[in-house]
Amino acid sequence: VVFFASLFAGCVSSLTGFGYAMAAVPFLTLVMDPKDVVMFVLATNMILKIGMVWRTRHEGSFRDIWVMFAASVAGALPGAYIMLYISADMLKILIGTILLVATVMMYKNYAVTIRRPLLAQGVAGGISGFLASTTSLNGPPIMLYYMNENTPKEILRANMARYFLLNNAASILMAWVAGTFRAESLSLYIAISLPALAIGFWLGDKLFYKLDAARFRSLALKVITFGGLFTAATGLLKACQ
Repeated sequence: VVFFASLFAGCVSSLTGFGYAMAAVPFLTLVMDPKDVVMFVLATNMILKIGMVWRTRHEGSFRDIWVMFAASVAGALPGAYIMLYISADMLKILIGTILLVATVMMYKNYAVTIRRPLLAQGVAGGISGFLASTTSLNGPPIMLYYMNENTPKEILRANMARYFLLNNAASILMAWVAGTFRAESLSLYIAISLPALAIGFWLGDKLFYKLDAARFRSLALKVITFGGLFTAATGLLKACQ
């Protein structure tokens, strides 16, 4: 199960630049402790993103994502605080619904005119960080920002890889400092995932260059739609129990 989940998630993430956690978590929770799943996803996604950053070294730039990254770190703090006082299930329903509304607007080619790109990047990064600390669904805000700006798919994927590399590295560092990242308990799973990640990365990369811009946009929106539905549904099911 770990091998298959890593292969599938690696392919989705290599193809779109995001969606690793959304693709992997439903399968991994069948065989792993939820806390280990979080750390496993952080570690393996970072390994994958290192490969993607190297593969896209001529297409992306860390300079383009530093505002988003800094804002995401700041946004994670109020998210963690709010989780102390708000039901996680209700929050998931709300966030999932908002994501679905946003994707419907994107499907209808609704675009927001952005006159202050740095401010917009900061807002997208802040929302992403907030979602990371509340639902782990931090990719859609960044993807929606780039899609709203009609960013070429090559640059979009490259910068998404850089953004997640920095985010995952920061999260692992904080988990290690807090003592919640136990590499020894994950070493076997990570070893199993490495060949699967390599295959998934290769397959996703091959498919990426076969997609035109319209199909890439459609696929990305479908991934975000799935994330919104999955988040809202899990929150609703738990709230009804």
